[in-house]
Amino acid sequence: MVRLPRSLHWRIALAYTALIFLSLGIVSLYLVGFVRDTYIANLQGSLHRQALLVSERASAALAANGQDKIEQGNAGQGNSNQSAGVQYIDAQDAADLQALTANLGGLAGARVTVIGMDGAIVADSWQAPFQLPFQLPLQLGRDDVRAALSQNGTAAIGVGTPLKPNATEAMLYAVVPIIAQDGGTAGAGVPDSVVGAVRVAAPLSQVQPDINRLVARIAVAAVLVGLLSVGAGYFIFRRTSRSVRAVADGATRFAQGDLGHRVSPISSDETQELAAAFNAMADTIRRMLNDMSAESSKLTAMLNTMEDGVVVIEADGRITLMNSAAEWLLGVSARDAVGARLVEALRDHEIQQVATLSLTSGQLRQAEVELLHHRRFLNAIATPLGGDSNSILLTLHDLTANRQVENTLREFVTNVSHELRSPLASVKIMVETLEDGALESRPTARDYLQRINRELDRMNAIVEDLLELSRLESGQQLPSLMPLDLSALVNEVVWEYRGRTADGVSLRVDAPGYPAFALGDGGKLRQAMVNLLDNALKNTAAGSVTVSIESDEDKHAVQVRDTGSGIAREHLPHVFERFYKVDRARRDGGSGLGLAIVQQIVQAHGGEVSVQSEEGIGSTFRFTVARAWLED
Repeated sequence: MVRLPRSLHWRIALAYTALIFLSLGIVSLYLVGFVRDTYIANLQGSLHRQALLVSERASAALAANGQDKIEQGNAGQGNSNQSAGVQYIDAQDAADLQALTANLGGLAGARVTVIGMDGAIVADSWQAPFQLPFQLPLQLGRDDVRAALSQNGTAAIGVGTPLKPNATEAMLYAVVPIIAQDGGTAGAGVPDSVVGAVRVAAPLSQVQPDINRLVARIAVAAVLVGLLSVGAGYFIFRRTSRSVRAVADGATRFAQGDLGHRVSPISSDETQELAAAFNAMADTIRRMLNDMSAESSKLTAMLNTMEDGVVVIEADGRITLMNSAAEWLLGVSARDAVGARLVEALRDHEIQQVATLSLTSGQLRQAEVELLHHRRFLNAIATPLGGDSNSILLTLHDLTANRQVENTLREFVTNVSHELRSPLASVKIMVETLEDGALESRPTARDYLQRINRELDRMNAIVEDLLELSRLESGQQLPSLMPLDLSALVNEVVWEYRGRTADGVSLRVDAPGYPAFALGDGGKLRQAMVNLLDNALKNTAAGSVTVSIESDEDKHAVQVRDTGSGIAREHLPHVFERFYKVDRARRDGGSGLGLAIVQQIVQAHGGEVSVQSEEGIGSTFRFTVARAWLED
């Protein structure tokens, strides 16, 4: 089975070619018929003119031989087998007519026959003179001959059969009457002017080769015209097709996203307008995409800078958008979550319940949820977006910091209450003891009063530390930064503590012998060193406490290293928290605010504070301050 080409340009080309050849075939058939009819008509006209010429030449001979010659001929023949009434003419006239018909017939390639009034053939170009009366019958039975020999003398042109009996070959003929120029008569009842007839005939097969040659020429011309038309059409179509193909290729590249491509048509016809329209459409689409991309970038930037998590959920529960805050809050990757169902991506039934209620009801739903695996508290708000999408916007607000503040506040109140309750209880007991009679004993009263004074000092220290910590955290008391000798400050603080160390504890300084200038507040840095040194001495029953300074190009680092009891690993992340105590059972463990104050002082100076410790070996506290460069 022949497969037709599928491409448009080949289908058009085949249709165009078929139309051309069909049109040429129809025109050729018409031309063949027209040319054949015209040729035959011209040939018949030529036969008619030849017949007229013979009739003019034969009229004199036939007009000179009247009815008397016919009768004499009949009498002289007697019993001859020639039928009665045959017209006889002079031998010389007969010979002239025979020569005339033979000459004209040879020149024209036609049969020229002269017929008398009685229907007998007087002369014929295809028969010898002596054969005429015997081989050719009278012609009065032919309509064309009878019409020519009639009173009106009607000429006839057409297609008929030869004069010979039983012949079937088609002949073109022309029959004209012979008009007597002298008014003679040929017999009674016949007008004087008609004395015979001339019939000129040519076989149709004789002219068929000429017609065939004309048909062949027409066919060749039609084929050449068809080929030229197809060639010209192919050239024009190929040029147009290339332009259309260029536009189609450009449209394909546009559809693939290559909006920077431009269509350049080959021809300057309607395809140029189409290409210009495509190029303008590409520019418009690119501008729209750029605007959409800019808006999308703005929206993405806004979503990513939001502190609240944003998640868009479709009606089928699939996630279509998730910002970075939602990734952090939920602990999932947007790359993995987008396209997945909410329950599969989060595996949290509380958030799933809020989203499902909003999707099914089409109303806003809100709930506080707790992510146990992340130890985070969230306020989840599901808002329907409306429209045909039936999607919702899930907003996640982090409540963890608020909860931590609340917990910290509760812990703070608890710790303050605990720290103040113990000395207050001691004071209350001692006062009640004095009221019960201990006041009468001066030594006992003096001892109780000293204890009350120490408890009051302790409570006062707690209050002062709380106020100091509050001022540092709120930024109300910023350090006054100026160059100072950090080495001298360390030596000064250590010197003050030399007489206050316990037995078996040595206090040493490992500081450079030259000034170590730092940029800081001397009073605040002194307080930080005092707190660290006090903490080290309290936790070192025996061994040593060493204060050292290390320097680099940008900063100085002060280290307080002890060989005390150390800190367990689980307590290290919390040692700088307020009221945090490693050993709460110790009476002289302090208020638990000293290290928190150290952290706030160091951070206010732009430095860092850290601790390294191993239980049973000792601890090393380290903080940094910026180095000061003095001009010489």
